[in-house]
Amino acid sequence: MASSTIFAETIAQSQIFGVAPPACEEQTQLALNICASRWAKTADFLRSLIYEDIYRQIPEARQVYLKQIEQNWNSYRDTHCKELSAPFRQGSIYPLLYNSCRARVTNDRIADLQGKSNSKITPDATTQRLAKVLSQEELRNSSGQRQWQRYQAQHCQFESLRFTEQSQTAKQCRDRLAESRLRELEAMIKIR
Repeated sequence: MASSTIFAETIAQSQIFGVAPPACEEQTQLALNICASRWAKTADFLRSLIYEDIYRQIPEARQVYLKQIEQNWNSYRDTHCKELSAPFRQGSIYPLLYNSCRARVTNDRIADLQGKSNSKITPDATTQRLAKVLSQEELRNSSGQRQWQRYQAQHCQFESLRFTEQSQTAKQCRDRLAESRLRELEAMIKIR
């Protein structure tokens, strides 16, 4: 019963872009784990389609840069989701937490690739809440946080080149990506 509550809270955070959380028929731990795994795989498949479409549309010189950003994002996603679910590594709920995290972060990457946001938080509120969360040294100095910072810098630089005609600014990009990072860090704190 507790696992279904965590599952509902875990998957409900994906809001707009990407793959909607699945409606799992059974509420057993095994069924929830399988459902979360399918969600993560489906979200990753959609991300790969969008990525390939963007990759084909940009000049060759930018393709190399986009590939580097994608590799950095993959490292961030894997590291963050391992950090989030680490306390439960030996438990039966681990696959549910890990795969739900992968699906949420992938949905955020789908939004990032489209220059959109999956969040409704105002930039000022995000900055304040993120500063509060990152006041915890273990989060501020985590491998996931360092990888996310690299990803954010690279992605926003790429986006500024890609969306110049749509008046996207680097600050808007940083704010938007910070919102998704904040949601993930708050999820980590809530789960732990």
